Amino acid sequence: MFVSAPTAAIVKEYVRDLRQRSAELRRGQILIFAMFTIIVAPGEAEAAEKLHEYRSYIDYEGALALMSGWTGIDLSSYDPDDELRASKTNANLSALESFTVSEPDRRWKIREITEFVGLGGRGPVVVGSPTQVADLLQQWIEETDVDGFNLAYAVMPETYEDIIDLLIPELQRRGVYKKEYRTGSLREKLFGQGPFLPEDHPGRRE
Repeated sequence: MFVSAPTAAIVKEYVRDLRQRSAELRRGQILIFAMFTIIVAPGEAEAAEKLHEYRSYIDYEGALALMSGWTGIDLSSYDPDDELRASKTNANLSALESFTVSEPDRRWKIREITEFVGLGGRGPVVVGSPTQVADLLQQWIEETDVDGFNLAYAVMPETYEDIIDLLIPELQRRGVYKKEYRTGSLREKLFGQGPFLPEDHPGRRE
């Protein structure tokens, strides 16, 4: 299952709720991945330079249109320094809630939202050296109970090339990223169990 939200606190609540509901429905064998955009470079200063460059590509009106489509609210009617408020909509409720009611102490201004979604969408942007990024990913897993990350890109193919060349070796060094694929079906690769649903899964009913 894939989740996306701007902060660890919101993702943690999503994960808690999903695991509770899946257990109640006897579908406990799930994996949850959080959306992330990673900007990694050999050193912290170089990563900051990349972030500065990528932010220069953000189009305010484009980001505004994107968020308006997600939430079902015409954000162009707001002043950039207005705060986004919760309201009823027939669009993506979780998109709206993640920037309004999910964190009661946080008030997002329209300008802040467009800058956020303009680079990374609804997931956080992580910037730093391989060590710094690896530390943060491990911290998120500990804090939120996610199983992994669904990686978005800032620039193609550079974002993924940097992750492959710089970040993955650091994660492998720590023993938290595979060095080879498991054998068997996709289910076996993901869960490390047999190729079929567990005996107590509703999908095994005859």
